[in-house]
Amino acid sequence: MKKIRLVLLAVWAMGLGAKAQENSVLFQVGDVVVTADEFTAVYEKNKGVGAAIDPKTPEEYLELYITFKLKIAAAYAQHRDTAAQFLSEFGGYRAQLAKPYLSDQGAEQELLNEAYARMQEEVRASHIMIALDGDALPEDTLKVYNQLMDLRATILKGKLTFENAARTQSADTWSAKQGGDLGFFTAFSMVYPFESASYELEQGEISLPVRTQYGYHLIKTTDRRSARGTVRVRHIFFAANNGAEAAQTQRAERSAQEIFTRLQNGESFMDLLEYSEDRRTKDKMGELPEFGINKMMPAFEEAAFALENPGDYSAPIQTTIGWHVIQLIEKKPIGSFDSMAKELSKKVKRDSRNAIGAKRFVKQLKQDYNFKIDEKGYAYALKLVNMDAFENHTWEVPNRYQNRTVATFADQKVTVSDVLPFWAQNQQAEVGGKGEEFLRLQFNTLCNDKVVAYEDSQLESKYADFRNLVREYREGILLFDLTQDEVWDKAAKDSAGIAMEYERIKENFRWDDRITYNYWVCKEAKDAKRIAKWLSKDRRDKVDELLKSQEALSIAYASGMAQQKDEPVLQEIWSMDQGVYGPVELSTGGYAVLLVEDSHPSAPKALNEIKGLVIASYQDQLEKTWVASLREKFDIQVNEEVKAQVFEALK
Repeated sequence: MKKIRLVLLAVWAMGLGAKAQENSVLFQVGDVVVTADEFTAVYEKNKGVGAAIDPKTPEEYLELYITFKLKIAAAYAQHRDTAAQFLSEFGGYRAQLAKPYLSDQGAEQELLNEAYARMQEEVRASHIMIALDGDALPEDTLKVYNQLMDLRATILKGKLTFENAARTQSADTWSAKQGGDLGFFTAFSMVYPFESASYELEQGEISLPVRTQYGYHLIKTTDRRSARGTVRVRHIFFAANNGAEAAQTQRAERSAQEIFTRLQNGESFMDLLEYSEDRRTKDKMGELPEFGINKMMPAFEEAAFALENPGDYSAPIQTTIGWHVIQLIEKKPIGSFDSMAKELSKKVKRDSRNAIGAKRFVKQLKQDYNFKIDEKGYAYALKLVNMDAFENHTWEVPNRYQNRTVATFADQKVTVSDVLPFWAQNQQAEVGGKGEEFLRLQFNTLCNDKVVAYEDSQLESKYADFRNLVREYREGILLFDLTQDEVWDKAAKDSAGIAMEYERIKENFRWDDRITYNYWVCKEAKDAKRIAKWLSKDRRDKVDELLKSQEALSIAYASGMAQQKDEPVLQEIWSMDQGVYGPVELSTGGYAVLLVEDSHPSAPKALNEIKGLVIASYQDQLEKTWVASLREKFDIQVNEEVKAQVFEALK
């Protein structure tokens, strides 16, 4: 076996890469270098794991970590880190780990704080909308914007009310019927630009035109109130939708009124639930799912939130589906920020507002990396596009062109050879007069992707915690796959090896003396005496007959094969000889009779009884042999000077 070489720090510096020299090297196994910082971080992270059971000193942990790195060195030597399966699995984990580092965490927190603050208040707003496609031409966009600005000016001069303008000119036909009124809403109820404008306006104020994916809007905030939170209610329901005949509607109203009268006369809401025609809630005591604002029909919602105390009930309420009598179960205020943070984060990530953080993140990266566009290079790339073919999805990248720089950032370049294929992949029909604008947007997308990808490639060097985490995942995957091949699968498949390991360790797993037994525990001594007498005369049939009688209720019976220590009864009445024993009065009460059918002297447990333990032991032996071979194969170098410094710091 190669001896662990002890070298001085000065010697270590020779032949090590620049990256390794950034930290003091603690040890090296083959080509795997471990710094003092890495070992310290891992030790501090894991020293509490199992510390109460098997505490490890820094010296002991160092030996374990050297063994661990031996296996990692073996994995690298076998090029497992370049295997397709490994790259796919590790790539997925790394992408997930990188997500928090590739976003503006400050922006996300601001959005969370903003959303929670808005949820404390509900606003009521009206709007006038002119529809506009998301990819509308600039001239069309300007036309709609100016149209709404003119309409706003007319309203502000008092020549036209906002409500009448909404009724006659809004593309939102549903709200137009209500003079543009959308009712009360809260955060996440509307698209983000609309929500922001509504909350930022003073009551009665009319916004400038607000752009959403649906078009342009004039928004007027008309009311504000404290958030209602959520409510739990049950109801008694009688069906009569808007299309129902008058007789059906009148029947439903009369039925609801009768329920209301009976409640006023003292009858229980729960007793009256049997009359409800809502089959979905009948088995749930009439209870509906917990809801907040804008989750139920307006009339139902208003009636539910108007109830003050649990048990209070409403007068009959008509909705578009029938008549209801509602009882309050519980009102819940808006939860604390901490209790809602996780759910709010999910909503922010799903919402269009999440794009704000992404845009801010990319903008900051471009600034940090001094991103610049070479407009002459871009113009050259643009000239190589045949727009007629582009609109027909038939344009192909020219075979010959000058590969000029189009943009630069950090030490990177975006060239014509990057831009042209990207454009070709994203050909779009009917771009028309906005073709060049579309190409510019695509170019910006490409550049943004490249800047983010570059930042992704720098994460390990920029963030020590990310670097350590990625290393742990990479080495964890490598170790699992390698150990599975070298130990676990070998042990499971090697029947001869398992048999040999069983012979080696079987004496460690012995049965004590065992008997094949039957015993009876009787409440009464007379029953125990009868059983013992019958058994001694070989009249088991009489015993069985007793157990089928009414008297059997006071007799317990058990049988099987066991050691004395396995059964409380056997601890008090026991024999290795065949025959009948007892009755014996038990310390726990009752009288026991024992029938010993066979005896089994102490012996090793059979392989099938301890196979799992044998395989585990065999795996341990395989691993020891494997590690010993690795110590022969790989050179281990420990820097004693750095080691002393590390151990001193860990005291």
